[in-house]
Amino acid sequence: MSPCEARSTICFRPSNASGRHPTLAVFENFIKGLLAETPATAINYLTTALKLQPTFDRARVALWAVYAEQSEHEKALAAVKPVPADSPWARRARFLAGLSAINLKKYDDAFATFKALADSQPTPAVLNNLGVAQLRRAVTSAQTPGTPATQFFTKAVEADPDDPDYVFNLGYASWQNHDMQAAIYWLRETVRRNPADGDAHFVLGAGLAATGKAAEAGREKELARRLSSMYAEWEKRTGAEPVPKGLERIKNEVELPHARPIEAKLRTTGQRDQEELAQFYLDRARRLYRQEHDRDATNELNHALYLSPYLADAHLLLGRIHLRNGRVRDASDAFKIALWSAETAETHAALGEAYRQANDLAAAREEAQRALTLDPNSKEARQLLARLDAR
Repeated sequence: MSPCEARSTICFRPSNASGRHPTLAVFENFIKGLLAETPATAINYLTTALKLQPTFDRARVALWAVYAEQSEHEKALAAVKPVPADSPWARRARFLAGLSAINLKKYDDAFATFKALADSQPTPAVLNNLGVAQLRRAVTSAQTPGTPATQFFTKAVEADPDDPDYVFNLGYASWQNHDMQAAIYWLRETVRRNPADGDAHFVLGAGLAATGKAAEAGREKELARRLSSMYAEWEKRTGAEPVPKGLERIKNEVELPHARPIEAKLRTTGQRDQEELAQFYLDRARRLYRQEHDRDATNELNHALYLSPYLADAHLLLGRIHLRNGRVRDASDAFKIALWSAETAETHAALGEAYRQANDLAAAREEAQRALTLDPNSKEARQLLARLDAR
């Protein structure tokens, strides 16, 4: 996202929420600030607008975005602090001030800011960030009083149960509290919502290891390593905690709820029914894929994977959809999960094609050879090698 896009996302609102009406000169500088191609130019125009009219709060919010992108968090905080409580932009300004306080490691200030926002309107994003502030206060001080972070994350999950970040934070905070059963439960729920969440797989593996489930732990960590080499580096750390600090996820924007009515129904089905229903959604997705209705096919696959997060054929098909639409990185992640779930020549060849499109030719050739080892007659693998040899 470009600086202009980020500023526009934050700054454009319906006219009835525009705050103090700007003069023409102020508005011209404001618009030039939004459209500026460099941060320095944007800051110059937005500062000029505020000098001409200090009560134009939309410009303060836009200025916060520019400073925050440059990691100048003190200046970002100073930009939104003057927004008065009676401004239509007051709540947004307080939310941004809380983000600045977190980035400045002023966790007590961040907690107080998000607590006040939650008391007036407990939205999921506010509750989540309140939990983040409390969790980091607990890490930096043994004397942190008050409600545990898990309680705020629980409320965020209750308000928006299908956002994987809220669910991950609850699982991760449970790990930090040494509540392994809760950590395992919520991290498994995280990968139901986002099977390619490497952090969730890694922390889940650590939780399983801590409860003596070595085989399951090894599988989860293996999948994390397939998704990113970073996790292998984490495991090499000596004398450190098995899970790094600071993995909790901050929400930078107020988001719409993610809940989908069908998933509420899916949660009530039994295990056998879930497996049959997952296969039903997968079959529908295959038909839609053949008809090139990729958006609808993806929706069906999301339902299947919610019911069966490690369904290999669903990940393989999802990877093919990503690849057909140019999302090579997403395709690679889906193929890696499919291979972890069930190794097949077809999936090795598909991953090889993703590597070829990413211009990682050595990895592409290696996957083609692995496919041929499993199935010497693999048509996809031979076609992939032919494309590689033609380069």
